[in-house]
Amino acid sequence: MIGRLLIISLVLVMLYMTLWFMAARRRQRLDTVDSAWGGGFAVIAWTVVVQQPSARTLVAAVLVTIWSGRLTSHLAKRSSQGQEDPRYVEMAKKWKGDLWTRAYWSIFITQGLLIWLIGLPLVLNAGILHDQWAWLTNLAIIIWFAGFIFESVADNQLSRFRSDAANKGKNMDHGLWRYSRHPNYFGELVQWWAIGLLALQVAWGWIGLVGPLLLTILIVFVSGIPPIEKKRKDNAEYQAYKKRTSVLIPLPPRTVQTKERK
Repeated sequence: MIGRLLIISLVLVMLYMTLWFMAARRRQRLDTVDSAWGGGFAVIAWTVVVQQPSARTLVAAVLVTIWSGRLTSHLAKRSSQGQEDPRYVEMAKKWKGDLWTRAYWSIFITQGLLIWLIGLPLVLNAGILHDQWAWLTNLAIIIWFAGFIFESVADNQLSRFRSDAANKGKNMDHGLWRYSRHPNYFGELVQWWAIGLLALQVAWGWIGLVGPLLLTILIVFVSGIPPIEKKRKDNAEYQAYKKRTSVLIPLPPRTVQTKERK
């Protein structure tokens, strides 16, 4: 059963990303793929519900759809108000041969595979339930909503800050951003570790923790935090903010001692 769900979900995610590739090519914008990210997980979640309906799979699908809808709307709005994401512009400059052929495999199909891997707990959640672990559903829902609220508030605070022309060139360092340099990423990871908890109720569900672990690695070490930090390495205000503020987990600001000149 699980093997069949894994294959079906993989095929559907690849088809889903192919459709988004066609939309991106029509728009002539590679960053269209960002708007596809959240929906890919909803595809997996609802595929599982259709194939293996249960209260657990339905709960997971609803939670992921709420997360996906908010994230997709947020990213689509951001994309419509600006130009092509510079990350993709720089990436494309290094490619040889046909741009869109390379983009299909290197961006859309690659991200499709990542979606499938990160979404493993959604599939494994359909396995045989261990009754003694059923209480994890309530705990996972509570943790998930805490992460959702945290991410939503962080994104809204940043959007309002950036929409004020008086803040152009300034660094966001209040609200949740006073306690973490990337509170939106923290909230997102909390939600996905909660989804991982759901899968722990079933046989072999611990394998599903590969999903949130992979997402954590990507955000902390690869494509999430590092590019943002690198972009601001020459910004003195941001470097001062960096010294006093936790990178991800919200913590009280550190007191930075300055050396006195002799």
